[in-house]
Parts: sequence; structure tokens; C-alpha cells
Amino acid sequence: MVVLKPQSDFGNAPPPQTPYSIISNLPGWDLLRNFRDGDMSPMARVVNIYPRFGPTQFAGKLGQEVAKKLGYEGKGCMVYLNPIMFPYTAGHVRNSHRDEAAIDPEKLTFKCVDVAGHRVYAVIFEPQHTKALMLSWGNPGLGLSIRMAEHLLSNIDSLVEVPFDDYKNPPKPTFTPAGPAHQLLRERVNKFIHRASVDPELVKSKPDDVYLYPSGMAGIYHTTNLIQQYRPGTNIVLGVVFHNTQHHLVEESPNGFKHFGKVDKQGLDDMEAWFEGETKEGRKVSFVIVEFPGNPTLESTDLPRLKKLSEKHGFVLIVDDTIAGFANVDVLAHSDIVLTSLTKSFNGRADVLGGSIVLNPLSPHYGELSRRYAETHNNELFAGDAEVILANSHDFLQRTRRLNRNAEAMATFLHSTIGRDDSPVVRVQYPSLLADKSNYDRFLRRSTVELPNPGYGCLFNVEFESVATARAFYDRCGFYSSPHLGGHVTIMLAYNMMMFGKKAEEKEEYRGYNALEESIRISAGLEDVEDLIDTLKDALDAAIEVKRKATPNGTS
Repeated sequence: MVVLKPQSDFGNAPPPQTPYSIISNLPGWDLLRNFRDGDMSPMARVVNIYPRFGPTQFAGKLGQEVAKKLGYEGKGCMVYLNPIMFPYTAGHVRNSHRDEAAIDPEKLTFKCVDVAGHRVYAVIFEPQHTKALMLSWGNPGLGLSIRMAEHLLSNIDSLVEVPFDDYKNPPKPTFTPAGPAHQLLRERVNKFIHRASVDPELVKSKPDDVYLYPSGMAGIYHTTNLIQQYRPGTNIVLGVVFHNTQHHLVEESPNGFKHFGKVDKQGLDDMEAWFEGETKEGRKVSFVIVEFPGNPTLESTDLPRLKKLSEKHGFVLIVDDTIAGFANVDVLAHSDIVLTSLTKSFNGRADVLGGSIVLNPLSPHYGELSRRYAETHNNELFAGDAEVILANSHDFLQRTRRLNRNAEAMATFLHSTIGRDDSPVVRVQYPSLLADKSNYDRFLRRSTVELPNPGYGCLFNVEFESVATARAFYDRCGFYSSPHLGGHVTIMLAYNMMMFGKKAEEKEEYRGYNALEESIRISAGLEDVEDLIDTLKDALDAAIEVKRKATPNGTS
């Protein structure tokens, strides 16, 4: 029996640890809960963390150096390539969603510098205001990458300040040049979009229909802004989606926002009835964004029905296929835009961020969207990051095969314990085990030699009978406790507790969407499946013991 254990110290990445690693070792249910509730003290010991949490490694050091050279040593400093981050940050810090952390943007200092041919926009602030700015780095996903910051740091002596008068009218940007890897990466993404498609006649994208971004969230940020300008109206989120997507749209929907949390037939019925009412009143919907499947509920909606609704009511349908991965599913024909975080299973080594969107040439919106993307898109994906994603994705199909196998084996094992007298497991959320499996299966790609059995992705969620048993499992389990999914090692996170557990009303709302606090999200890695099962068994023993002690007379 082999029980896996983290091979790194607290706050450090699993091997091979590098400055670019984005997985951490943050063990303990209580640590995550306290972090959720505002205790930032453990962060002082964290070496590696998901880069959208804040400027880390070289990105943090670059901010310090820029502040120092501008005469603000000791201040906080966030650095960007895109001047849109000046007005965005000013609005963000005073937004009512900052609660008691909100500040007047007059407390910020906006500076512009040129370093090594790159124009950099710096937001400087007092360290005590960090909480007001944290999500401004994470939600748009436009902060400088670790590799790009490393490059600029090596040329920091070339820094020259660029004067300007008003942060609302900053100097024009340079962005960053694209290299050969960018075009090769677009071609590779498009190749996978076409590979083994369900109906090749419905997949007509070209490499020019692929746009690259420095993160998946940057793709969402730019895409939703573009569509809002093209088609002003209410922005809709369907289902339980990645929390940053939700936070971004709650705050950045100038013409209204609405969330439909259920993706089943009743949920779509309710949404359709609402559409009908809006249409009668002459109000438009800008777009609907849905994850296929959802994160972390793993539920799959009826995409063909949703696409028909989009055509009837004229809104743009954005499908985020990150969780399944476009090696497994073919959803372009039933969307106007396919959005993917390349950070996850496509890259697979947990050492770089990136995102892509693919336009559907058969979409009724294609002409207008393709024109607007061509006119407004600027490269913000650093060449060094594009090169890493290109190199890492060469074995995407082989890794997908293993990720599918490992996740399904673990999910099936845990599911098999349900109903056993001593088992604390009450449900496992994985596409192959849910009632809406047929919604997913109709989009599975055809079998090929490289991927004979397209499957259900790397992610699943396991629900326990109580917070106590979930916590016991989590504190015992030898997987890495960290944000991220689709990496080379198996990762777990008390996701629902951390993201939706702070406010009582939000916790109850998400329980209604099948996102329960007493659950753990697990992302399969590339380890031996037998070791993964042994590790689950060991953690289950701890949860079983807690259940036994809580049961009168030790019986169920």
C-alpha cells in the first residue's frame, strides 16, 4: 500500500519546484477557512501560489523595484501592460463589494514607466490597503506574468518614467511582441478544436479565429467587455462557474447581471421564461456564459437547447470547456465562442498561465465579433510563456488519457462506498456519475488512436455527510492542498467552503445549486492509479473514525 504525501514544505510547490510553479502546499481545513475569513498571516510563509492571487516571485520583485526607482520604496505596487487597469483599479477599490476595505482612489498613485521596450503601468499603494486591491489583480487576470517580470527585472536599469497628467488618460501602450510560438500555439489549439469532432461539417474555425491571452480570466475579461460594447444588455451566468468569473461579472455588468444557478431542465425552463419576459419588455441580453461541465458541481447543461435560445433571443453564447478540456469534448458547434484556460490540462505542468478563445465561423455573430476582435486584440501573452505552453502541450492527448483514467477511477471508488454503513460519503459529482450524463456524452469526441476513449476530465467533487467528516478526510489526505486543476500532481481543495462559505446567505444559495460546504474538490494528476486509491482509503479511514465517534453507541 502506497499512501501519497506532499513532497514539499508548507507553501512550496511539488517537484519540480521552480519560480514559475503555481501549485502550493497549503494543508489544513482550518487554514483555508481562516484565510477565507481574512487571516493573511500564513501568506508570509508561502513561496509558490497561483499567480492570480497576487504578484508573486519575479512579479512581486518587479513591483518593489519599480516603486523603489520611482521614490516609493516600501509601498505596494502592481504592474500591468494594459492601461485599462488604471480606471479599472480606481473603480474597483471604491466598489461597495470591497466592504470595509474600500478606499478612495485618491489614495492610489498611478505611474507609467518604460522598461526594455515595454510600457508598464504601475499602481502604487500603502500596504495596509492591500485587501482593497487584491481582486483587481486576480479578476481581470492582466497582471504581469512571472516570466515577463523576470525579463523586465533583468533590464530594470533601463527604466524611464513616462510623465502624464491624469490616470484616466494614460500614455499609449506598447503591449508585448508576439513570437513564432504564438502562431504555432493558435494552430495547435485550432487543430485540437477540429480533431475527432462529432460533426466535422459544423467545425469551421481557422487559426485566425483563435485569440490568446495571458490567463483564462484575461480571456473572460476582454471577451465580456467586447460583447457588452457590441450588444449592450444583461449579462447572464448559468450554473456554478469559476468564482472569479462570477465576481467579475457581478461587479462589471453596467447594463445588469443575473445568475441562474441551476442547469437542469427546470433551470433552463426558468431562464427561458425570464428571456420571454425581457423580450416582451424590449430588453436585451448581452451574453450567457456557462461552463461545460460546471466547477465544481460537474453538471452538464443541455447545450443544444441553450444554443436555440441564443438564436431566438439574439444573445452571444460563451461556453467555457476548461474542465472537460477540448481533447474530450467538442462544443464549438453549439456555442458562439469557446473559452479555455490553457493553464489547466492543456499546459499540464502547472508552471504558466494562458488562455484562449475560439470564434465559431458558423455563428450569426461571427462577422461582427471577428471584426471587433481583429481591431481590438493586442498581445499580452509574453513570448516566453507562449513558448512554455507550446512545449508542454505536445503530449496533451496522452496526459488527457491518464487524467481521465485517474479521475474516473477515484470518483468510481468513492461512489462505490455510498450506502455502506460506515461510509461518510453521500455523493460524488463527476460527469459519468450524474443524472445529466447524456448531456455530456453527446459532445464526446470520436475515438482515435491517440485518445481511444475520450472521457470526463480530471475534476470531481466528493460530498460528505458532515463538515466534520469532510474536514477529517481533508486533514488526513496526502494530496496537495492548493488552488489549480489539471496539473501533474493530484490536488484537492475545500473549494465550496472557501469560496461560498463565509456569508450565510451565499452558503445557503449555493447549497441549492449542489455546491455544499461539506465537500472536497479533487483534481487528478498523473500518479499511479493504485497509489491514488490507497491515498483515498487512508483518508477515508480518518473520516470513518469521526463518523463512528459521532454516532451513538458507535452504530449507524
